[in-house]
Amino acid sequence: MRKKKNNRKVKNISIVKRVKALKNKIFYARLKSAFESTICFFRNDDQNVVAPAGSGVFIKYKENYYVVTAAHVLAEYYNETFVILHDTELTIGGQLYNTEMPKSGMRADDKIDISILKVDNNSATKLLTRFKALESCSEIATNHNLSNAASYFSVGFPLTKTKKVWGKDEIKSIGFTYQTEPILNYEFKKFGFDSLSTIAIKFDGQVINATNPHPHFSPNLAGMSGSGLWHFYDKGKKALIGIIIEQIKETGHKAVLATKIDIVLKMIDGIK
Repeated sequence: MRKKKNNRKVKNISIVKRVKALKNKIFYARLKSAFESTICFFRNDDQNVVAPAGSGVFIKYKENYYVVTAAHVLAEYYNETFVILHDTELTIGGQLYNTEMPKSGMRADDKIDISILKVDNNSATKLLTRFKALESCSEIATNHNLSNAASYFSVGFPLTKTKKVWGKDEIKSIGFTYQTEPILNYEFKKFGFDSLSTIAIKFDGQVINATNPHPHFSPNLAGMSGSGLWHFYDKGKKALIGIIIEQIKETGHKAVLATKIDIVLKMIDGIK
């Protein structure tokens, strides 16, 4: 684990505040809980200024801790990527496993696009001082049958919502959620994806979220890569069903795509 001397503080002041604004209070506890397991990654940009780099989900599975994200967020940038815990930058220690680089040599052509970091004990202890690992088997849903209802949520940290506070050595990290429904007949093959491994959800740029229960335009979704796709069901229950990896912007095919959590768990089960 890397520990840098420079101290920066991240304020997630918006998470609870924004979620509380939901008119439908039934979602509040589940959104708050999902945020507690969601990590915001950072890297230094070309000017050596800390900048957000994507999202990830912290889970506990079969007694081990993992951070799951999109491969294009972490695979080729692991050594430069860190999280901010309280007032310290930390690179999460452990073993990194990624989906295979496509023959093109371009991560953008990776249609599974998953990185899994098996977190070492020291790093897990530190992460647990700020994040809550998703560990209930009932909250990780394999073989999920998609329902034609707006009961699906993505929870993450868009790049445009995470900024340095002017005049202070501080980062303000603002979480964002969007509520949506799946596209049951999406043309995955047109874009090189497979319905057996991928979920498509509706996203046309107009959303309903915590601060505004009326349809409005969302922020740019860059930075949401690696965030979780959650299904909210029954009274107070939620389940992680996928990891957000891509946004399709082509007219007539607009969607956000997620790799099914089944694929992620199979990758984890293959780790020795």
